[in-house]
Amino acid sequence: MRNITSGIILLITILILSASSGHAFEFNGFADINFKKSTEGVLAAARNGSFALGAMDLYFAGTLEDIDIMTELLVSEGRISVHRLNIGYTLSDALRFRVGRFHAPLGLWNTSYHHGQQLQPTIERPEIIKFDFENGVLPLHVVGGYLSGRVLTTAGTVEYGASIDNGPMINATTNRLAPNNTSDNNNGKGILLHVALSPDMVEGFKAGVSGYKSRIQGAPSSVVDVDLTVLGAALTYSTANIDLATEYFSIKNEDNSTATNAGSNTSNGYFVLARYIFKDKWIPYLLYDKISIKAEDPYFDKLGTQDVTKTTVGFRYNINYRSCIKGEIRSVERGTNDWSEYGVQWALAF
Repeated sequence: MRNITSGIILLITILILSASSGHAFEFNGFADINFKKSTEGVLAAARNGSFALGAMDLYFAGTLEDIDIMTELLVSEGRISVHRLNIGYTLSDALRFRVGRFHAPLGLWNTSYHHGQQLQPTIERPEIIKFDFENGVLPLHVVGGYLSGRVLTTAGTVEYGASIDNGPMINATTNRLAPNNTSDNNNGKGILLHVALSPDMVEGFKAGVSGYKSRIQGAPSSVVDVDLTVLGAALTYSTANIDLATEYFSIKNEDNSTATNAGSNTSNGYFVLARYIFKDKWIPYLLYDKISIKAEDPYFDKLGTQDVTKTTVGFRYNINYRSCIKGEIRSVERGTNDWSEYGVQWALAF
């Protein structure tokens, strides 16, 4: 409670200072309530069927001429955590630089749908691009510097970016990725490159590729020590009524530890999403996503990752442009277990 109170006081102070300074300022929030029930084969709490408070997502940004600052806070279970905090300088639409903590531009979903559930087309993110606190496998939160821009060419609009960051570690207590917010636990740095093209000749189509390389160790380092290489490709297509999206990731780990000596292992994951939009309110959708891993890979072994195949049939109803209700039926295969899940979510933007 003390943590939440301190965070609220901080937000109120920022709002007052911004209003009094006369500078441009944006404040938004997102909240959601969920219900989930599963069949046999998973935790008893899920089988019972449970209502759950989602995280309250608070987003605020301010500008001072060419300099901008943005922060995204998540309030969940009595804690406030910073998920994005960065300062940027814009020279032009073709060149912008920012430093801080941001969402790594691996693929297109991760920078299109942040933490606000009302923005996201489905209740849950696809398995391959779940966040670190959701036991995700990709470094989707990074801390460092990021150079990006958008250029108009004869072929279409090209978006590019390059970043250098601390590289994540694996927390030995939680067995989850952590983005090294305040220091780097090894002398290597994460390097990320991405480029996307929206061709003029095919309206609504976008294609992107991305790559990330970093050394990842545990804390302590004896937990795991690998050189991680992620290569990704993404395609999206949107018309007045149809939205299609797919992303594929190849994840290669080169084991540096003499204790495990697992050599080089390559795993992969992907998803395909199809939506039909009727009168901007009624949106049925289908999501298929899959992760296939090498069992001997120490990186996935420490994260506790298993092969996953999931098929989701869902329906979204937009009450208005700030609120929606989603319902889903999921068929899940995780490791040697399989079950069905049913989920409902009411999400709001304010």
